[in-house]
Amino acid sequence: MNINFIKKYKKIIFGALVVTILAISAYFIYQYFHPAKTVTNESEQQAETPAGVEQTASNAKVPISGSQAQEAASQIKDIVSSKQQPQYVVYTTASEAPAVEKTAQEKAGADFAIVTDPSSPTETVDTSKLPQDTQISLNQYNVQAYKKTLHTISYAPKSIDNTSPKEIGYSISRKITKDGKYVGVGVDYNFDDKATMVKLEYTW
Repeated sequence: MNINFIKKYKKIIFGALVVTILAISAYFIYQYFHPAKTVTNESEQQAETPAGVEQTASNAKVPISGSQAQEAASQIKDIVSSKQQPQYVVYTTASEAPAVEKTAQEKAGADFAIVTDPSSPTETVDTSKLPQDTQISLNQYNVQAYKKTLHTISYAPKSIDNTSPKEIGYSISRKITKDGKYVGVGVDYNFDDKATMVKLEYTW
């Protein structure tokens, strides 16, 4: 883009920049006033369904597939049907519950969490409507829709008939988006060329 082009189309370029800045500003303003809700209270019956998991993921603004929702719902259903306790149980007062639940979700590295009342499987507990000093015991299901880190080991033989190594590699990637996109670095070693190669990876 040369100076003459900029001078010729400066009004269009300026307008495009203004629109872009306004769009970005509007997005961040919306995010500020509509923060993701990473912990959702549901009935146990609802939590055991893909629809219940999808609703919680939607509240957390974490895109998940139908199969992911089905898998999480099945795991919750297995825990409930076997009368086991989930990995985390909230023992606290009604006033402290939101903070305790949020801390547990973050500590577990979960994308979102579902909190249920095991004593009332068909009802959704609303701790804000209980007296502040009410002692509560709630089940918390922390759901990690996407792993935070991916480790990959690769192996390439010389040929189909010759399984001796031609190239081996290792890479590590970190999640960069809520919908499971990753960026990572890796290293490969080629036995034929006796060469080491460093690579950058993008996974989705």
